[in-house]
Amino acid sequence: MVKEEKLRSEVDDKYKWDLTRMYKTDDDFNLDCDKLLELIDRIKSYKGIITKDAKTLCDYLKLEEEIDIIFTNLYVYANALNDEDVSNIKSQKKYNKVLNLLSKYNEASSFTTPELLKTDYDVIKKYINENDDLKEYSFDLEEIYRFQPYVLSEPEEKLVANLSDLSQHFENNFSIINNTLVDLGYIKDENGVKVKLTNGNYSKYIMSNNRKVRKEAFEAKGKAYKKFSNLISTDYGAYIKACAMIAKAKKYDSTIKMYLFPDGMTKEIYDNLLKVSDDNLSVLHKYFKIRKEVLKLDTLEPYDLSVPLVKDYNKVYKPEDAKELICKALSVYGNEYVNQLRSFFDNRNIDFYPNKGKRSGYYQNNSYKDIIVFGNYNDDFNSVSSIAHELGHAMHSYYSMKNNPPHLSEHTLLVAEVASLTNEMLLSNYVVNNTDDKDLKLCALNNIIEVFADNFFGTLSLGSVFEKIVHEKAFNGDDLSEEDFNDIYGKLVNKHNGSFVNDSSYLKYNWCRIPHFYNPFYYYKYSIGACGACYVSNRILKGDKEFLNKYLNFLKLGGRMNPLDELKTIGFDLNDTNVIEQAIHYFDELLDKFMVIYNS
Repeated sequence: MVKEEKLRSEVDDKYKWDLTRMYKTDDDFNLDCDKLLELIDRIKSYKGIITKDAKTLCDYLKLEEEIDIIFTNLYVYANALNDEDVSNIKSQKKYNKVLNLLSKYNEASSFTTPELLKTDYDVIKKYINENDDLKEYSFDLEEIYRFQPYVLSEPEEKLVANLSDLSQHFENNFSIINNTLVDLGYIKDENGVKVKLTNGNYSKYIMSNNRKVRKEAFEAKGKAYKKFSNLISTDYGAYIKACAMIAKAKKYDSTIKMYLFPDGMTKEIYDNLLKVSDDNLSVLHKYFKIRKEVLKLDTLEPYDLSVPLVKDYNKVYKPEDAKELICKALSVYGNEYVNQLRSFFDNRNIDFYPNKGKRSGYYQNNSYKDIIVFGNYNDDFNSVSSIAHELGHAMHSYYSMKNNPPHLSEHTLLVAEVASLTNEMLLSNYVVNNTDDKDLKLCALNNIIEVFADNFFGTLSLGSVFEKIVHEKAFNGDDLSEEDFNDIYGKLVNKHNGSFVNDSSYLKYNWCRIPHFYNPFYYYKYSIGACGACYVSNRILKGDKEFLNKYLNFLKLGGRMNPLDELKTIGFDLNDTNVIEQAIHYFDELLDKFMVIYNS
């Protein structure tokens, strides 16, 4: 008997999201595509007159906002459809149609920022003072002028826009390779049943209590990515070259600066994060030693790093169970938060289970019509935690959109992971404090420990350093081969694992499967989320009502402040390395707490 992954049509509708709230029919989708084309064409009428007077500038900004609303609605819908089954040709066509519209918009609007920045900012401030409608866009304009040193002439901006569009196709190539071409083959599960291994269900088998099963899963995945390492290296190498070309064209002194600049993030803070992680690898290695001891292993292998520390604990959590547990755990936020959480479950905003052709992983996305959560749920506590994570993003989006006009409703990625990882920590703490089941307590503690280990040490000591190295090399004109990428990542893995985890020839290929690398210098933001979550959850769990109100107000800020300033509203200042070191100290305490309960 062979256990195959279900077709999407075989998954119960109640566990699939309902995208009809965004577009009921293809005709509705196409009408918005046509409308967007008309609006893009209208942009051309503003050429040469954008800053003629306050009203014209305001009218143009309102037009841009209208375009953004429609484009976001189209993109989120088409992207979601495509991710349901990346082999679906009809969905691919919709997605590519939206990408084509983005390309047309970038080309049509390429003159706007250079033209705007020809006008002295003092004139813009005068316009803002004399036009009440324009006051609403003062922060947007301030942000645009912050980029003044890096804005090019109109023809150059058009060329860069085309290059940016081309680079998106490299990301799309990776998605196709990762989700359709990479074949992980078959393994035997705990019952000896032959099952199809996919990116969607891999986490289930790499976490198996049967060591033979997780070894087989690890090696199957390693072999599959080894086979495609050259193709992914070629694609990613071209992608980071395109990034370097854009950075140089815009006169940034490095690719990293170009991607840190929009958030107001400095290279100094980024480097400090890497240094603090590197200086405290001994705490991670302490965790590896605990893992080896608890699992009663002679050697700790790479495929032993994900298995739950509570052996043979396989409590099943159906989506309905996840709903009740998450809502109870997050009730500390108040009625509005919990009622909205229930609405996401009840109104099919969540796509739970894997199906054949479905993209791997979890994410949250939102249009101006709906908020959606994408998952690959496996009926275990880790899956519950992943849903709680994405619902943290969803609630952040809910509050941001509710309390801000559309153009200021999008919070940045830099602050996003604080909301999601805080939810995971509150969930696990709730379980620890509300059960007499020792194994469940340990399971929940293990989850918090894993969340921090992966999102802090994993993203910094592995992914973030890798990105920094390869982007610097590409910017300096170095050609990177498959061997280069694998060698760089392999050395980082060896340092990260130290002498506590046995080496494997497959570990150096792990970078090949990380989609975040096609969103440059995003990966490190998980570490900020992990530190921020430690900070926030500790304050909330201590019953600090004043802080809880500050935190809920933080979720409502949207995009109306610099993200570093947003974090400062809750007292979390990234210029102070103490907040990072405190989080590592909390992680260390959790390790001790786990062992106390384990030995009780």
